Amino acid sequence: MKGLFIKLVDAALVRLGIGPNPFWQFFRFCVVGGIVTAFDFAFYYGLTRAVGFFAVHYLAAATLSFCFAATLSFALNTFWTFRVGGRGWQRRAPRFFAIAVVGVGINASVIFLLVEAGLFDLLAKVASTGVVLMWNFTAQRKWTFRA
Repeated sequence: MKGLFIKLVDAALVRLGIGPNPFWQFFRFCVVGGIVTAFDFAFYYGLTRAVGFFAVHYLAAATLSFCFAATLSFALNTFWTFRVGGRGWQRRAPRFFAIAVVGVGINASVIFLLVEAGLFDLLAKVASTGVVLMWNFTAQRKWTFRA
């Protein structure tokens, strides 16, 4: 099923004239990011609205949802964005997650600062997503996937 999905998306992108250059790699990274962010937000929202502990400890919920989202992101970026496949994943995984850990720190810091400044937590999470996007793409492309 995963292979079929990737082939369908790739076929659609080819019809749109999208080729394998850095701009389109960034585009694919953003598509994956959109999917992963939707998952991250849904997971975060579910934790903070349905579980009393996480309603109070929103940074723990943000960290947990971010970690699950990073795992999904690794799989999608490995096979679709950077198209490196399963070979060498043992070398790439620690690099990917090291960058993700820094991303978690950036994510939590931005959320904390904005919530403490009075911004609604979901809006703070949106703002942190933009900051973390730029960090993740640059670091993943240059270190993990060596483009």
